[in-house]
Amino acid sequence: MDWKESYRARLREHLDPHGDIVPPWERFPDYERHTLGWRMGAGEDWMGLWSVFLDQLSPDPETRIAYLRRHPPAPICWADAVHDVLVPAERGDGGRDEEDDPDEDDLVEVDPAVAAQRRAALLEQGLIASDVAFTTWLGQQNGVRWPWEDDPTPEDAARYSTRALWFWSRQVAELRKGGGWTPPAVPDAWRACAHALESGDAGPVDPRLGLLSLARLLCAGHVKAPWQLGLDLADFADSFDNDMGYVDAFRLWGMAAFDDAQQLRRYLEATRMPPGWEAWIADQFLVD
Repeated sequence: MDWKESYRARLREHLDPHGDIVPPWERFPDYERHTLGWRMGAGEDWMGLWSVFLDQLSPDPETRIAYLRRHPPAPICWADAVHDVLVPAERGDGGRDEEDDPDEDDLVEVDPAVAAQRRAALLEQGLIASDVAFTTWLGQQNGVRWPWEDDPTPEDAARYSTRALWFWSRQVAELRKGGGWTPPAVPDAWRACAHALESGDAGPVDPRLGLLSLARLLCAGHVKAPWQLGLDLADFADSFDNDMGYVDAFRLWGMAAFDDAQQLRRYLEATRMPPGWEAWIADQFLVD
Protein backbone atom coordinates (compact mmCIF):
# COMPACT_ATOMS: atom_id res chain seq x y z
CA MET A 1 0.00 0.00 0.00
CA ASP A 2 1.51 3.37 -1.01
CA TRP A 3 1.19 6.43 1.20
CA LYS A 4 -1.83 7.81 -0.63
CA GLU A 5 -3.77 4.61 -0.25
CA SER A 6 -3.00 4.53 3.46
CA TYR A 7 -4.30 8.08 3.87
CA ARG A 8 -7.40 7.41 1.76
CA ALA A 9 -8.23 4.52 4.05
CA ARG A 10 -8.22 6.88 7.04
CA LEU A 11 -9.74 9.96 5.43
CA ARG A 12 -13.36 9.49 6.49
CA GLU A 13 -12.60 9.43 10.21
CA HIS A 14 -11.04 12.91 10.02
CA LEU A 15 -13.72 14.72 8.00
CA ASP A 16 -15.49 17.64 9.65
CA PRO A 17 -19.32 18.12 9.53
CA HIS A 18 -18.98 19.66 6.05
CA GLY A 19 -17.12 16.61 4.78
CA ASP A 20 -13.84 18.55 4.70
CA ILE A 21 -10.34 17.97 5.93
CA VAL A 22 -9.74 21.34 7.55
CA PRO A 23 -6.74 23.23 6.17
CA PRO A 24 -3.49 22.90 8.12
CA TRP A 25 -3.51 26.55 9.21
CA GLU A 26 -6.84 25.86 10.95
CA ARG A 27 -5.89 22.48 12.40
CA PHE A 28 -2.60 23.70 13.89
CA PRO A 29 -2.65 27.52 14.10
CA ASP A 30 0.17 27.41 16.66
CA TYR A 31 2.53 25.85 14.09
CA GLU A 32 4.69 28.31 12.19
CA ARG A 33 4.48 28.05 8.41
CA HIS A 34 7.89 26.42 8.02
CA THR A 35 8.22 24.53 11.28
CA LEU A 36 9.59 21.00 11.24
CA GLY A 37 6.26 20.08 12.79
CA TRP A 38 4.82 19.80 9.28
CA ARG A 39 7.39 17.13 8.44
CA MET A 40 6.99 14.90 11.47
CA GLY A 41 4.32 13.67 13.86
CA ALA A 42 0.80 15.07 13.83
CA GLY A 43 1.61 17.91 11.43
CA GLU A 44 3.08 15.58 8.81
CA ASP A 45 0.10 13.26 9.18
CA TRP A 46 -2.36 16.11 8.65
CA MET A 47 -0.52 17.34 5.57
CA GLY A 48 -0.80 13.87 4.09
CA LEU A 49 -4.54 13.71 4.79
CA TRP A 50 -5.03 17.19 3.36
CA SER A 51 -3.11 16.36 0.19
CA VAL A 52 -5.25 13.27 -0.44
CA PHE A 53 -8.43 15.23 0.31
CA LEU A 54 -7.46 17.93 -2.20
CA ASP A 55 -6.68 15.27 -4.81
CA GLN A 56 -10.31 14.15 -4.79
CA LEU A 57 -11.85 17.61 -4.46
CA SER A 58 -13.39 18.85 -7.70
CA PRO A 59 -10.90 21.12 -9.52
CA ASP A 60 -13.49 23.71 -10.53
CA PRO A 61 -12.83 27.14 -8.95
CA GLU A 62 -16.29 27.46 -7.40
CA THR A 63 -15.91 24.25 -5.39
CA ARG A 64 -12.45 25.17 -4.21
CA ILE A 65 -13.30 28.73 -3.24
CA ALA A 66 -16.33 27.41 -1.36
CA TYR A 67 -14.08 24.97 0.49
CA LEU A 68 -11.69 27.74 1.54
CA ARG A 69 -14.53 30.04 2.60
CA ARG A 70 -15.89 27.37 4.94
CA HIS A 71 -12.71 27.80 6.97
CA PRO A 72 -10.78 30.69 8.55
CA PRO A 73 -8.58 32.77 6.27
CA ALA A 74 -5.02 31.55 6.02
CA PRO A 75 -2.12 33.61 7.32
CA ILE A 76 -0.44 35.53 4.52
CA CYS A 77 2.60 33.25 4.70
CA TRP A 78 0.34 30.42 3.48
CA ALA A 79 -0.54 32.31 0.27
CA ASP A 80 1.35 29.87 -1.93
CA ALA A 81 -0.58 26.91 -0.51
CA VAL A 82 -3.91 28.73 -0.89
CA HIS A 83 -3.07 29.49 -4.51
CA ASP A 84 -2.29 25.82 -5.09
CA VAL A 85 -5.70 24.86 -3.67
CA LEU A 86 -7.36 27.20 -6.14
CA VAL A 87 -5.18 26.27 -9.13
CA PRO A 88 -4.29 22.58 -8.64
CA ALA A 89 -3.28 22.10 -12.27
CA GLU A 90 -0.19 24.25 -11.71
CA ARG A 91 1.18 21.73 -9.20
CA GLY A 92 -0.63 18.54 -10.09
CA ASP A 93 -1.69 16.09 -7.36
CA GLY A 94 -1.11 18.75 -4.72
CA GLY A 95 2.55 19.00 -5.71
CA ARG A 96 3.40 15.28 -5.24
CA ASP A 97 3.74 12.31 -7.50
CA GLU A 98 2.07 9.01 -6.63
CA GLU A 99 5.32 7.44 -5.44
CA ASP A 100 6.42 10.47 -3.38
CA ASP A 101 6.44 10.44 0.40
CA PRO A 102 3.95 12.98 1.82
CA ASP A 103 6.64 15.10 3.46
CA GLU A 104 8.69 15.59 0.29
CA ASP A 105 7.40 18.89 -1.04
CA ASP A 106 7.92 19.60 -4.73
CA LEU A 107 8.80 23.25 -4.29
CA VAL A 108 8.32 25.49 -7.30
CA GLU A 109 10.19 28.76 -7.53
CA VAL A 110 7.82 31.63 -8.27
CA ASP A 111 8.88 35.06 -9.46
CA PRO A 112 8.57 37.49 -6.50
CA ALA A 113 6.45 39.90 -8.55
CA VAL A 114 4.05 37.08 -9.45
CA ALA A 115 3.92 35.94 -5.83
CA ALA A 116 3.11 39.49 -4.73
CA GLN A 117 0.29 39.73 -7.27
CA ARG A 118 -1.14 36.44 -6.04
CA ARG A 119 -1.00 37.60 -2.42
CA ALA A 120 -2.76 40.83 -3.29
CA ALA A 121 -5.54 38.94 -5.08
CA LEU A 122 -6.00 36.50 -2.20
CA LEU A 123 -6.08 39.36 0.30
CA GLU A 124 -8.78 41.10 -1.74
CA GLN A 125 -10.83 37.89 -1.76
CA GLY A 126 -10.43 37.51 1.99
CA LEU A 127 -8.81 34.08 1.64
CA ILE A 128 -5.66 35.20 3.47
CA ALA A 129 -5.28 37.83 6.16
CA SER A 130 -2.70 39.53 8.34
CA ASP A 131 -2.14 38.22 11.88
CA VAL A 132 -5.07 35.82 11.61
CA ALA A 133 -3.59 32.69 13.22
CA PHE A 134 -4.11 34.07 16.72
CA THR A 135 -7.82 34.62 16.06
CA THR A 136 -8.12 31.06 14.74
CA TRP A 137 -6.26 29.70 17.77
CA LEU A 138 -8.33 31.77 20.21
CA GLY A 139 -11.57 30.46 18.74
CA GLN A 140 -10.42 26.93 19.55
CA GLN A 141 -9.72 27.61 23.22
CA ASN A 142 -11.98 26.51 26.04
CA GLY A 143 -10.82 28.82 28.79
CA VAL A 144 -7.14 29.32 29.59
CA ARG A 145 -4.59 26.56 29.48
CA TRP A 146 -1.69 27.59 31.71
CA PRO A 147 1.76 27.10 30.18
CA TRP A 148 3.16 25.21 33.18
CA GLU A 149 0.70 22.41 32.34
CA ASP A 150 2.89 21.64 29.32
CA ASP A 151 6.31 23.09 30.13
CA PRO A 152 8.02 22.62 33.49
CA THR A 153 9.88 25.95 33.46
CA PRO A 154 9.47 29.38 31.85
CA GLU A 155 12.67 28.80 29.91
CA ASP A 156 11.30 25.56 28.46
CA ALA A 157 8.10 27.29 27.39
CA ALA A 158 9.97 30.19 25.77
CA ARG A 159 12.39 27.82 24.03
CA TYR A 160 10.14 24.99 22.85
CA SER A 161 6.58 26.41 22.84
CA THR A 162 7.35 29.94 21.70
CA ARG A 163 4.38 30.49 19.41
CA ALA A 164 1.88 28.83 21.75
CA LEU A 165 3.21 30.93 24.63
CA TRP A 166 2.87 34.06 22.48
CA PHE A 167 -0.78 33.28 21.69
CA TRP A 168 -1.47 32.50 25.34
CA SER A 169 0.19 35.80 26.28
CA ARG A 170 -2.17 37.72 24.00
CA GLN A 171 -5.18 35.85 25.37
CA VAL A 172 -4.20 36.66 28.96
CA ALA A 173 -3.46 40.30 28.11
CA GLU A 174 -7.04 40.71 26.89
CA LEU A 175 -8.42 39.03 30.02
CA ARG A 176 -6.32 41.33 32.19
CA LYS A 177 -7.81 44.39 30.47
CA GLY A 178 -11.30 43.23 31.37
CA GLY A 179 -10.71 43.70 35.09
CA GLY A 180 -11.18 41.22 37.88
CA TRP A 181 -8.03 39.45 36.76
CA THR A 182 -7.13 36.65 39.15
CA PRO A 183 -4.57 34.20 37.76
CA PRO A 184 -3.97 30.95 39.59
CA ALA A 185 -0.97 30.41 41.82
CA VAL A 186 2.06 29.52 39.75
CA PRO A 187 4.23 26.50 40.58
CA ASP A 188 7.58 27.09 42.23
CA ALA A 189 9.50 26.61 38.99
CA TRP A 190 7.51 29.52 37.49
CA ARG A 191 7.83 31.81 40.50
CA ALA A 192 9.99 34.32 38.59
CA CYS A 193 6.99 35.00 36.33
CA ALA A 194 4.34 35.36 39.04
CA HIS A 195 4.43 39.17 39.38
CA ALA A 196 4.45 39.69 35.61
CA LEU A 197 1.42 37.43 35.21
CA GLU A 198 -0.53 39.08 38.02
CA SER A 199 0.26 42.69 37.20
CA GLY A 200 1.20 42.95 33.53
CA ASP A 201 4.55 44.41 34.60
CA ALA A 202 7.57 42.28 33.70
CA GLY A 203 9.88 44.29 35.92
CA PRO A 204 13.60 44.65 35.15
CA VAL A 205 14.86 42.51 32.28
CA ASP A 206 18.23 40.77 32.59
CA PRO A 207 19.64 40.66 29.03
CA ARG A 208 21.90 37.77 30.01
CA LEU A 209 18.90 35.54 30.83
CA GLY A 210 17.26 35.68 27.44
CA LEU A 211 14.71 32.88 27.71
CA LEU A 212 13.58 33.76 31.22
CA SER A 213 13.32 37.44 30.28
CA LEU A 214 11.26 36.56 27.21
CA ALA A 215 8.95 34.36 29.30
CA ARG A 216 8.43 37.14 31.85
CA LEU A 217 7.62 39.64 29.13
CA LEU A 218 5.15 37.22 27.58
CA CYS A 219 3.53 36.66 30.97
CA ALA A 220 3.21 40.44 31.24
CA GLY A 221 1.58 40.58 27.81
CA HIS A 222 4.11 42.54 25.78
CA VAL A 223 7.50 41.73 24.26
CA LYS A 224 10.00 44.56 24.31
CA ALA A 225 12.38 44.92 21.39
CA PRO A 226 16.12 44.86 22.14
CA TRP A 227 16.46 48.55 21.27
CA GLN A 228 13.85 49.38 23.91
CA LEU A 229 16.17 47.80 26.47
CA GLY A 230 19.25 49.67 25.31
CA LEU A 231 20.70 46.65 23.50
CA ASP A 232 22.32 46.71 20.08
CA LEU A 233 23.46 44.32 17.38
CA ALA A 234 26.72 43.65 19.21
CA ASP A 235 24.60 41.80 21.81
CA PHE A 236 23.47 39.24 19.21
CA ALA A 237 25.43 35.97 19.47
CA ASP A 238 23.47 34.00 16.84
CA SER A 239 22.81 31.30 19.43
CA PHE A 240 19.97 28.85 19.90
CA ASP A 241 21.47 27.43 23.07
CA ASN A 242 19.50 27.42 26.30
CA ASP A 243 21.77 30.09 27.79
CA MET A 244 21.11 32.54 24.93
CA GLY A 245 20.95 36.25 25.68
CA TYR A 246 17.92 38.45 25.15
CA VAL A 247 18.62 39.52 21.54
CA ASP A 248 18.82 35.86 20.53
CA ALA A 249 15.65 35.03 22.49
CA PHE A 250 13.93 37.95 20.77
CA ARG A 251 15.00 36.47 17.42
CA LEU A 252 13.48 33.13 18.47
CA TRP A 253 10.21 34.85 19.35
CA GLY A 254 10.14 36.90 16.15
CA MET A 255 10.58 33.79 14.03
CA ALA A 256 7.51 32.29 15.73
CA ALA A 257 5.36 35.38 16.10
CA PHE A 258 5.18 37.06 12.70
CA ASP A 259 3.32 35.52 9.78
CA ASP A 260 3.50 38.47 7.41
CA ALA A 261 5.28 41.73 6.71
CA GLN A 262 2.28 43.86 7.66
CA GLN A 263 2.16 42.38 11.14
CA LEU A 264 5.91 42.80 11.58
CA ARG A 265 5.82 46.38 10.33
CA ARG A 266 3.14 47.30 12.86
CA TYR A 267 5.31 45.97 15.68
CA LEU A 268 8.44 47.74 14.46
CA GLU A 269 6.57 51.03 14.16
CA ALA A 270 5.04 50.64 17.61
CA THR A 271 8.47 50.01 19.15
CA ARG A 272 10.16 52.73 17.08
CA MET A 273 12.94 50.65 15.64
CA PRO A 274 16.04 52.82 15.26
CA PRO A 275 18.17 52.89 12.10
CA GLY A 276 20.64 50.06 11.76
CA TRP A 277 18.36 47.16 12.66
CA GLU A 278 16.55 46.86 9.30
CA ALA A 279 18.94 44.39 7.66
CA TRP A 280 19.07 42.19 10.77
CA ILE A 281 15.28 42.05 11.02
CA ALA A 282 14.95 41.21 7.32
CA ASP A 283 17.58 38.48 7.59
CA GLN A 284 16.30 36.86 10.79
CA PHE A 285 12.52 36.97 10.48
CA LEU A 286 12.05 36.15 6.77
CA VAL A 287 8.42 37.21 6.39
CA ASP A 288 6.67 37.92 3.07
